[in-house]
Amino acid sequence: MHEVAARDDVYITVLTGTGRFFSAGADVSSIGSGAGAGDGKEDRKEGGDVQEREKWLKNFVAGNLHITHAFHTHPNILITALNGPAVGLSAALIAHSDFIYSAPHAYLLTPFSSLGLVTEGAACISLMRRLGLPKANEALILGKRITCAELLATGFVNKVFDGAGDERSEGYSDRFLGLVMQEVRESFEGLNGESVVGIKRLIQGPWRGVFERSNVDEVMGGLERFVKGVPQEEFGRVARGERRHKL
Repeated sequence: MHEVAARDDVYITVLTGTGRFFSAGADVSSIGSGAGAGDGKEDRKEGGDVQEREKWLKNFVAGNLHITHAFHTHPNILITALNGPAVGLSAALIAHSDFIYSAPHAYLLTPFSSLGLVTEGAACISLMRRLGLPKANEALILGKRITCAELLATGFVNKVFDGAGDERSEGYSDRFLGLVMQEVRESFEGLNGESVVGIKRLIQGPWRGVFERSNVDEVMGGLERFVKGVPQEEFGRVARGERRHKL
């Protein structure tokens, strides 16, 4: 994102995934195996809170703060070719896109509440803006799956492309991306690059401070959850098959 943003000859950035999913979310086994489901609690009782806090400042806060900032401050026209479902942080990040073109089988899932987390990626602002408050509450508070039809109806996605064939077939992602790129070329043909990014900058300007505050509030809230060990316990339960994940 930073490399593309620094180029003066690029005005449009297109983001997509491979396979049937745009992003399947976090690895529950890796997070669930960390401190917090036993030894972490012991450490905190003995004053280990400082070590836990330092650990998650490095492993969680820094990365989330950085990537969210990179998305909501990206100067180019940011287009997401949503080739499949987006889960967790990635679902929040794509909401910072200027245009989203979706595959029919795509959906949005932000299961933060079921995993003992709070919102990430400035989702409390970006999803509210793009989905509307009622549907954002369903996605963020209830952790409900938002279908492609709902995403289109709310304006979260600009257009759905169903001409790429079976999403399980080989080469689907490439065919879908080809349809999106054709749409992008046709839509932006004849437009001045400096003008389109200048207009984006003016549109986003009033929201910049709001996103910055939201980003900080979310990562600090998430830090407290990790220090308490709650997400680690929930991820561990999912990894061990003790409870079903909403995915």
